[in-house]
Amino acid sequence: MVEDNTDVAQTAPIILVSAAGEAGRSAIAALRTRYSADYELVVVGDPADASGAAPAAGQAERPAEALDAVVAGPAEALDAVAARRAAALAEALDAAAAAHRAIALALVDAAAAGDGGSLAGMRERWPDARRSLLIGWGGWADAVTTRTLLELASQGRVDGYVVAPDSPHDESFHAEITGYLREWAVASAVHPARFTVVGDDGDPRVHAVRARLARQGTPARVIQSEQPEAETLRTLGRPSAAVLVGTPSGDVLADPTDADLARAAGLTTELPDHEVEVTVVGAGPAGLAAAVYAASEGLDTLVLESGAVGGQAGSSSLIRNYLGFPRGVSGADLALRAYRQAWMFGASVAHARHATGMRVGTGGFELDVDGTDRVRTRSVVLATGVSYRRLRVPALRAFVGASVFYGASSVEARAQRGRDVLVIGGGNSAGQAALHLARFARSVALVVRGPSLAESMSQYLIDELADAGVGLRTNARVVDARPSAAGDRLGAVVLEHTDSGDRDEVPTDSLFVTIGARPHTDWLPPEVLRDQWGSVITGAEVLTEGGRRAWPHDRPPEPLETSAAGCFAVGDVRRGSVKRVAAAVGEGSVVVSSVHRHLGELQLG
Repeated sequence: MVEDNTDVAQTAPIILVSAAGEAGRSAIAALRTRYSADYELVVVGDPADASGAAPAAGQAERPAEALDAVVAGPAEALDAVAARRAAALAEALDAAAAAHRAIALALVDAAAAGDGGSLAGMRERWPDARRSLLIGWGGWADAVTTRTLLELASQGRVDGYVVAPDSPHDESFHAEITGYLREWAVASAVHPARFTVVGDDGDPRVHAVRARLARQGTPARVIQSEQPEAETLRTLGRPSAAVLVGTPSGDVLADPTDADLARAAGLTTELPDHEVEVTVVGAGPAGLAAAVYAASEGLDTLVLESGAVGGQAGSSSLIRNYLGFPRGVSGADLALRAYRQAWMFGASVAHARHATGMRVGTGGFELDVDGTDRVRTRSVVLATGVSYRRLRVPALRAFVGASVFYGASSVEARAQRGRDVLVIGGGNSAGQAALHLARFARSVALVVRGPSLAESMSQYLIDELADAGVGLRTNARVVDARPSAAGDRLGAVVLEHTDSGDRDEVPTDSLFVTIGARPHTDWLPPEVLRDQWGSVITGAEVLTEGGRRAWPHDRPPEPLETSAAGCFAVGDVRRGSVKRVAAAVGEGSVVVSSVHRHLGELQLG
């Protein structure tokens, strides 16, 4: 499914442009002005026609002939011109691939895009490259342009569109371009990693450390224990350690805890020594929204997060349907933006700290943290989310964390280059994971229990999966597993057909499981009413389920309030919640008004 381009030459990455007319000329002029120091501008087409004049000596722009590509020439008919331009784009891409060049961004107009075949091929050769359609001002009102854009986007062949600039210094145009280039830089890890992880690929803790660092916004490179550089770090650390982490300060952490990694990245793990007004447990979308609104409204706010900021959503490679992000946004990026927003409003965030118990008192709560520390708080917002349920297949246990992963960790995607991957699950999380994995893996297939994806997955994802060549195995479940020939990782799984009971052994190198949901509520006291699955009951359902024994107060519970007055639940941990990021953010924001009312009641006595 993907061509290995690990030997890409260490030269300037390419911004490739194939666009004619005024839109093409203005875009090329703007790109040449702003990006020539760091990127090579390659124009597919006649430079004089595309830019209005031949490039001056010493300018970064160069025509596609420099990469042995064919330049599109004049033709008698419009569709013939489009065909020649599409062919020129294809040959320019072939030439760049043959030269082992990195492409950061391809900016093409509708004529050069053609049927999108060349753009689809880019995903196979340059999985991290961004592809955008260039349109002139007002082009969105043109039926043909709109149809082309929407078709290419629905097929996953372009990431979005850019409106041509009205001058070389059009900052709206440059904001879009730099957005694309930033996405490419993050995805392709072009910036030097500040952390170095030493360990064996088969050690689950190595994978966990790398994922933890990446989710903190501090990606790391991994070197195997037998490499010469590893010996240098071992002399600085503890030679017997299974995992070593070299930090930007020069320190070497031996078998670090999550708290050690957080502190090494400059994040605080400290708890306040005074009573706070509200403690938010969990920093997923719901918890971060609650923190932003509580802190912005002047409440003394503490956030406890045991894992990485962003929760389950933070591991998503791309959330396409979140409001306000036309090209989509990665879960990690969305989480880091929300975290910084909460921090700027004054919320305190204690990273890598686990809430392990809670006591309900008169006028407040006491939270146990990591079993030894205490936090006093006047109100609590539970936003601990859910985790994926473990498959009841004993043969998989030996590979968990190394080649079997619970969740859709985007960090692991690049490591699947050249491998065969199965994704278990039929929801949007599974679809997003499969799409991201398909950029790197040799093959990707979804395994679902039902007869189709229609009832559990958004249609746009179903369409993109089909276009990306992701396979689908319906009416199937994993019942057994086999090790690889070397015995150090997964080699195959056994699938049982739910309609017939027949079993097939399917070779696979990695398995990503995104099914089921187990709320993180085992640590809560009996005063917080939960259903048989552990989901927290809130609002009017507290009285329906528990009656006056569960809620002895004169007033009815607030809509998101639990059976313990002053303790609220938002997001996936709450029974009846809609499992969408936007819904979680909405609950996290609106719960703060209930927190204010509860604090007002406490003041009145």
